[in-house]
Amino acid sequence: MNTFLKRLLEAERVDLAGALAGAGPDVPAALLLLAGLTPEKCPLTEHVQAAMDALLADAPPEAAPPEADAESALSPWWTAMPAAYVAAAFRHVGLAEVCTPGAPSARLSRPHARESVRAMREVLRGGGVPFTVREHAASLILGAGRIARPGARADETCRKLSCRADLRALYHLERAELCALGRGPHEAPMQRLEAFRERAERCGVFGEPCAPPLSAAEVRAAGFEDPVQRHRVLNALRYFGLVARVDEHDWFVERLQEEPVVPGGRLHLLIGPAGCGKSTWARLHRPEVEVVSTDRMREVLTGDPSDQSQNYLVFQRCMDRLRALLGEGRDVVFDATNYCEAVRALPVQAGRWSGAEISSHLFDVGLAESLRRNLLRPRTVPEDVIRKQYRLLQAPALYEADRQYIVDPDGRLAQYWPLPEDGQ
Repeated sequence: MNTFLKRLLEAERVDLAGALAGAGPDVPAALLLLAGLTPEKCPLTEHVQAAMDALLADAPPEAAPPEADAESALSPWWTAMPAAYVAAAFRHVGLAEVCTPGAPSARLSRPHARESVRAMREVLRGGGVPFTVREHAASLILGAGRIARPGARADETCRKLSCRADLRALYHLERAELCALGRGPHEAPMQRLEAFRERAERCGVFGEPCAPPLSAAEVRAAGFEDPVQRHRVLNALRYFGLVARVDEHDWFVERLQEEPVVPGGRLHLLIGPAGCGKSTWARLHRPEVEVVSTDRMREVLTGDPSDQSQNYLVFQRCMDRLRALLGEGRDVVFDATNYCEAVRALPVQAGRWSGAEISSHLFDVGLAESLRRNLLRPRTVPEDVIRKQYRLLQAPALYEADRQYIVDPDGRLAQYWPLPEDGQ
């Protein structure tokens, strides 16, 4: 690992301007974009340096380590640092993709977060940075927009966001950003940030993910002594509260009583842009499991697996098949891109209401490799489609999957939640 990334991961102060001026081989190329977007009056590198320094001076505290008998569903896979520090360094590198140089305050308000995340992922993956650090940093960068635009369901947004990122780390990251910008016209964003902190504290999610509607003690008392089964039940109840928006305590109690008699199938949810190797991996590593594939269903219905004209019917038929198999207690692979929460909402819904365990398999494959593999396929996907999917790629929130894995470019599987040491 190069020296620059090593210092970021150790949360040690880096001299960004000096590193960019030297432009040595250890400086990520994406960060050089900052130098290209630096007007003379207010260098962007100085702003990023100030934000990074402010974060180190007021770093988010790490959560207390879970107790030995802590419920794995209540313990997230992320840590506050160094992800917040990495996010501070890379959150503006996408500016070159969305605008030309202009006034710093105007540029910093542009919607460049997704381009920054895309560039950051490529840099950190190539530098050997662990998946959990880069994906938490990505969630922190993208989560900033939720603070600025809380919307009508601010509490609900806050609770759901806590299942993607450490909100205390997000608060400290945003406070460092505003400190770097200075006071004056930025008083209103600071007030919104403090309102966000108060909301997160009121919802009980400042520094920890949203808890399920029923306690672990209630679930254990209902007869769920096995920790793996208890993890699934707690996470499913979390989904029903956050996504299905069930808010009646009696309903959760009744659902808990029904859990022992559900079939207990397992849904394997493949996640990644077209061309990353999902279908090949399923064929090689899950040959005994039935695959429900949107491409195969398109071919059945239209004669062409790339025909997008009947997508509504395609997904309707796929969901019917998925629910039927899970209802029989079967293991099923759902082979589609599933690259963000909105796209995979239907299969997750089918898995949750069927009482199945959901395992997500996120393909940690770079854009260049996906594009290369796409060219080797007998049926290629347009390059702009793959780029869009890669740009919108989103790791699952806690409530979306009970076991979460990454698949590396060689097809190797690694579990990152629940933490392996939790005995899951």
